Amino acid sequence: MRDAVANEDHHQQQQQHRDGVGGGGGGGGTIHTELPAIRVQPQERSAERQLVQRLTIELLIIVILTIPICIYEFAVEPARRGFFCDDESIRYPFRDNTVTPVMLGLLVGLLPFLIILVVEYVRYMRAGELSATVQFLNWRVSTWYVELGKHSIYFIFGTILTFDATEVGKYTIGRLRPHFMAVCQPQLSDGSQCSDLINLHRYVENYECAGEGYTVMDVRQSRLSFPSGHSSMAFYAMVYMALYLQKKLNWRTSKLSRHFVQFVLIMLAWYTALTRVMDNWHHWSDVLAGSLIGVVGALITAHYIAKLFKSSYEDVLLGTAGGCLRRENTSATLQEEVCASTPPPYCVNGSYSNDDQYCTKV
Repeated sequence: MRDAVANEDHHQQQQQHRDGVGGGGGGGGTIHTELPAIRVQPQERSAERQLVQRLTIELLIIVILTIPICIYEFAVEPARRGFFCDDESIRYPFRDNTVTPVMLGLLVGLLPFLIILVVEYVRYMRAGELSATVQFLNWRVSTWYVELGKHSIYFIFGTILTFDATEVGKYTIGRLRPHFMAVCQPQLSDGSQCSDLINLHRYVENYECAGEGYTVMDVRQSRLSFPSGHSSMAFYAMVYMALYLQKKLNWRTSKLSRHFVQFVLIMLAWYTALTRVMDNWHHWSDVLAGSLIGVVGALITAHYIAKLFKSSYEDVLLGTAGGCLRRENTSATLQEEVCASTPPPYCVNGSYSNDDQYCTKV
């Protein structure tokens, strides 16, 4: 009996000891459960501040890159080059654009935006993440909106870079367009004209444009042949979209559907380039140079800026305020967790990229 009582007392003491530890553990548990909240909250605010700073800097850079374009278009005159009066390459008749500037704007601006919009919507719909949101500046923002904005910014940045490179070439070289003679109808400094026999093989540097029926802008444009702006912008936009679709679009019903769409996009750029020669607005070498500028711009933007082919996992720009979001990489059919990055140890068990400042937990 005494042994039973002793055992019972010992059991009660152990139970009280466990309760005491449990109470302390409860307090400790409270500390442990609250500490992550205390630690994560400043980190979330820090990540959000970093995101705001990053977006502000990127938008500022885009604005700065548009300044040279405005300066060239409104404050800089193209380089003034001479010509031979008997140069047949600049004696073509003037023709209107087959692909007008408005049409080019729709091709380079609206079409890529619609493609990105549809592709991102479909990808998030397949993954069941259309309703997923993130916290950003006290607003709940859909994650696919964030993805749409991210890729739109990348595309716009590359567009401006390509445009800048094209403008530098145009205004630095000042090559005469094939219809230069028809638009300018140059009056030589001695009062003679190129049609006079004495000027048959003469190289002219001092002249004034006396053409009738053409505006000052038409005359100015007649000295901006190299490289072709239509070609550079069309090839940049369409090649970039083809690369974007290669990474993002997975057409499950047909393996050739994606490649068909890519082919159509490239053909739109090719047709645009061909019309520049057909309309007597550019020499073939202008179109070739412009096309190369566009292709190189698309490759640089896709590989180094958008990082479309960096890995099988996608870095998603998220300003999350609570945990990670689960989503599916439809192009690689992988399940992954993507969360806003802050410096380790917040990215424990996840990959951390110093370049993109995102972390990915698998």
